[in-house]
Amino acid sequence: MNWKPLIPKEEISKRIRALQTRMQIANLEAALIAQRVDLLYFTGTAQNAYLFIPAEGNPILMVKKYYPRARQESGIEIILRLDSVKQIPDTIKATYGNLPHTLGLELDVLPYREASFYQSMFRDCHIEDLSALIIEQRRIKSQWEIDQLKMAASSSAQCFEFALGLLTREMTPIQLASTIQKHARKLGHAAKLRLRHHYEKALPFNVRVWPLTRLTPPQIGTDCILQVDIRWMFNGYHLDETRLFAIGKPPSDVVQVSQALLEMHNYIIDQARPGRSAASLYGDVKKMANSLGYGDSMVGLDFMDRPSLAGPLGHGIGLELFEAPWINGMDKTVLMPGMILTVKPAILARPGLILYMASVIKITGDRSELISNVPAMIFEKS
Repeated sequence: MNWKPLIPKEEISKRIRALQTRMQIANLEAALIAQRVDLLYFTGTAQNAYLFIPAEGNPILMVKKYYPRARQESGIEIILRLDSVKQIPDTIKATYGNLPHTLGLELDVLPYREASFYQSMFRDCHIEDLSALIIEQRRIKSQWEIDQLKMAASSSAQCFEFALGLLTREMTPIQLASTIQKHARKLGHAAKLRLRHHYEKALPFNVRVWPLTRLTPPQIGTDCILQVDIRWMFNGYHLDETRLFAIGKPPSDVVQVSQALLEMHNYIIDQARPGRSAASLYGDVKKMANSLGYGDSMVGLDFMDRPSLAGPLGHGIGLELFEAPWINGMDKTVLMPGMILTVKPAILARPGLILYMASVIKITGDRSELISNVPAMIFEKS
């Protein structure tokens, strides 16, 4: 079977060189990449493999399984077959002549047992955490990465259009979500989402009805706000979008919350500009929420989309669903051109009523612009 490269060879080479520059500044002699998403980012393949990157010179990709596919997908020049993980030190020594004195590992995601195993293999190496260098590099997206996100946005928009045309009051939220998922799979959705988190689980498609219905089974019904979440993945790159559909004549308090949420959503997009910190952006949105009467109700969302006062109003997105930076009151990261963010404000108006909207934006040279193709509005369905 033939597998085509997902990532151009030139893109891989640029990423390797950029990490080597960061490693040299950090006085790190070498890095061993094991996490699947980082492997995809630096090699173009997500097979069972290990990437060794010296601070200078060519890296080697050691593939345990599946070697033929890795050979065809990866842009790495030196790709070796690996029968056992225990062969890694000997393979490195045979290629470079010696082992490094300092070795970087992705200690933010590697289980303790696995990290300890690597330390036992590299007994004379000082192990350091490589994660911050990788996360910092991945915050800025190349034009090629932005193009992948734009293609994901095009497919996601088709799904929202499909959902709006498909929607009937007799459907249940689960029926609508599952039908959207079936349509998305036909369009090429990869199904599984990636999180840099030990609890690696997120729903690609979700539908909620506000206010909560008492019908059994819970049909969408009428006079409500329907919240539709679509999280897309294309070529490994994620998109996270949420839109609200007004069906019939929803209760006035739900309509007011929806309109305030839309204002906050659009305000964040307008104010997300290069040169300002994520924390200052959060502070301005908080003031805006106060002016709308929802200062105490504005919340962020955690990894499970649960409301939290400490949760961010948005975050970076790319090969993983949640990436740095975080739009909260603590992240001092300065927004820079090339950053891709999911903007995701939420309002917890009262128990049992939480609404949020989400769009993906790109920070440009002087402002931000939408990657999302779905109009930022509340759609009406009679």
